[in-house]
Amino acid sequence: MSDPNVLEVNPGVPEVAMESSVLTQPPDVGMLYEQYRDLLMHVACRKFRVPDADGENLMQEVFLAYMQTEAKVENTKAWLVAAMCNASRHYWRTQARTESLPENIGDHSDPVTHGLADRFAIMLTLRQALRYLQPRCRETLYLHYFEGRSAVDVARELDTTNRYAEKLIHNCLKRVREIYFSITSVKRPS
Repeated sequence: MSDPNVLEVNPGVPEVAMESSVLTQPPDVGMLYEQYRDLLMHVACRKFRVPDADGENLMQEVFLAYMQTEAKVENTKAWLVAAMCNASRHYWRTQARTESLPENIGDHSDPVTHGLADRFAIMLTLRQALRYLQPRCRETLYLHYFEGRSAVDVARELDTTNRYAEKLIHNCLKRVREIYFSITSVKRPS
């Protein structure tokens, strides 16, 4: 049955050895990327609701991890899907620790600053009103309201009686209110 004109040549590597060498060669990562891209994006973006741009980044990390792994991968598809699931879970764990700013951040302001202009206006007006007071009244109000001293302490500081210190606090407060209201009142043209 053999043809005398055909030269029979034995291959240098037996077929069994050739099959095992083909199996041990790592598959081309570019081909794997093209083959499993849609599946991995579906896992990240649909199953785990990762945004598309971040899903693409996760896929890059998964393929990088695949290329760096030294362990023998029996089932490439299963390994890539599992790695994408783990990467997606890790993504949401790290996202939970950070809070992104709202899209309309320019429309928002710091709640602490809502009454800031009014507070500054009141402070400036009070300073101006206090400047109109006599020095003794200014010192009395400072000791009582800013330093938080009692009328007894104010009397000791000013070297006077307790009753006179109480009267001084009352009259000075009344006077600064009058000055404050005269500064802030709206004068209507007659």
